[in-house]
Amino acid sequence: MRTKFYFYSGKGGVGKTTMAAASAIHFAASGKKTLIITTDPASNLADVFEQPIGHKVTSIKGIPNLYAMELDPDIATAEYKERTLAPLRGLIPVESFAVLEEQLNSPCTAEMAAFDRFTDFLGESEYEVVIFDTAPTGHTLRLLELPVEWSGVIEKAANDGSGGQTCIGPAAALAESKAKFDRAINAMRDPRQTVFVFVLRPEVTPIYEAKRSIAELLKLKITSQELIVNSIYPKSACDNPFMLRRFAKQQEFLQNIKDAFSIPITLMELEPGEIKGGKLLTIIGKKLYEKPIMLADYTPEKIEIKGDGITNKFPKTGKNIVSLLTPKNGNRRTIFFAGKGGVGKTSVSAATAIWVANQGYKTLLLTTDPASHLGQIFETEVTDKPTPIKDQPNLFVTRIDAQKATREYKEKILAEARRKFDQNRVMAIEEELNSPCTEEMATFEKFIEFATLKDFQVVVFDTAPTGHTLRLLELPVDWNKQLEIKTFTSTGETEVDKITKSRFKEVIDMMQDIEKTTFSFVMYPESTPIEEASRAMKELLTIGVPTGLVVANFILPDSIVTNDYLKKRKAMQDKYLKEMDTRFTAPIVKLSLLPDDLIGKDKLEEAGYLLYGK
Repeated sequence: MRTKFYFYSGKGGVGKTTMAAASAIHFAASGKKTLIITTDPASNLADVFEQPIGHKVTSIKGIPNLYAMELDPDIATAEYKERTLAPLRGLIPVESFAVLEEQLNSPCTAEMAAFDRFTDFLGESEYEVVIFDTAPTGHTLRLLELPVEWSGVIEKAANDGSGGQTCIGPAAALAESKAKFDRAINAMRDPRQTVFVFVLRPEVTPIYEAKRSIAELLKLKITSQELIVNSIYPKSACDNPFMLRRFAKQQEFLQNIKDAFSIPITLMELEPGEIKGGKLLTIIGKKLYEKPIMLADYTPEKIEIKGDGITNKFPKTGKNIVSLLTPKNGNRRTIFFAGKGGVGKTSVSAATAIWVANQGYKTLLLTTDPASHLGQIFETEVTDKPTPIKDQPNLFVTRIDAQKATREYKEKILAEARRKFDQNRVMAIEEELNSPCTEEMATFEKFIEFATLKDFQVVVFDTAPTGHTLRLLELPVDWNKQLEIKTFTSTGETEVDKITKSRFKEVIDMMQDIEKTTFSFVMYPESTPIEEASRAMKELLTIGVPTGLVVANFILPDSIVTNDYLKKRKAMQDKYLKEMDTRFTAPIVKLSLLPDDLIGKDKLEEAGYLLYGK
């Protein structure tokens, strides 16, 4: 039996999990033994199926043939360490075992463990269908690149005469891993076995993200790809100027998608309520597979847009909101925006940065998201250096360039090594630094650099989706176990160690101090973003970081609720807005659904006033 693999990917919040779960139910109902596994560290698979799942293969209640698993990176790391260390206990000297155990405390191991477990499911399987519900695109592409990179690292270490060492152990001991990675690569590249399904909304940034991702997969020689365009407004729901404007824009984007892509494209309308539980997922599965609307057979409508019927009223700015977003007592203010993918973090971050800059504070907006679209939002190039925004005093934007950060990080470590060691030792360190997981170390170093920057009065962080943000923020707190630079140098504490340790403490103190930092969660009023944010808030409290602000996004204005479809969506939103009031103690600010995408400085400025007042 040859297993068929389906990968569901795309920008955060486009409906990947819903489409993946509906597909899983469809295949299981057709009699195929099916496994759905999520690689997203902030998974909501359990919420969608309305039952606990966790880091073990679990049967889905009421649906024969269907099994699910949520890959937990912490448990995967512990399992990987034990698998690596167990065969060596008692067979090698205690000192050598201790060194190996210390090596396995690096971030390298966490990344290695996650994709090692991921590739397990791309081998021989007892399942006829395996569906991967992936993390948002930037992190998914990283995961898919790793088997290719690690296979090369192991092969090079085994053949270059360096003793066959890699940062995860001797190459000879990793031969089995290399074979597994090679099998995974071959399976992903085989169009008879694997299909990549990109889910997107008919909007600027998801289309851009899909184009970029398809090009990246082609570089990896992965060619079997399809698209699902999700969340299309039904024409019947667009009976007022506001909704008709949004419908018309979607139709324009559908035509753009039709012109830009030459792969199969399925259309899915936005449901009036949440899609949770087997019954509703079964309906979506039937729409996807039994009566699909194919874009090739659909002619997007051309509609002349005349106004939107909305007159915005800006709220009065409250003193408590001002105190959360501006510096106090001469301290710099750092504002983090986090949340589930697709909740509008980048737009809210950008609107907030403009609002703060308009108060006269020198402000830096920084993205840590590898799939960020700040450049599209500001209609300007965003580089790894703070760049001023044209016609916007006090505002600068930048991003973390992971590849450039990795090069700089390697050069810094090697420069110190050359001062202290002979050529053979330097070569060994250089070999260790060539591992794919050095990128995480380097990205984190760059985050620390920006987090301790003194040149700005306010720094706004537009973060990656929740699971990856928590990983980034928890690293300095757990630095002694997870981020020992001496993993690479195998020496006592160096001057670089001391400087790094001092900077980590500065970042920890800053994040925990409400006079200096405001940690904010963005969500739309539905179950899964609220649950994900609530879990993340509790986890941040374990490292002493309280939540200072909540942003409820995409709220339907009362004036546009003119039909049953919109009334159902509004009733759902109102229910969850009340739940947010009872669950969260932080102040809640609201941003209405707007008639146009937040692209360009003027629209972002207006959104800032809608959030915080004028």
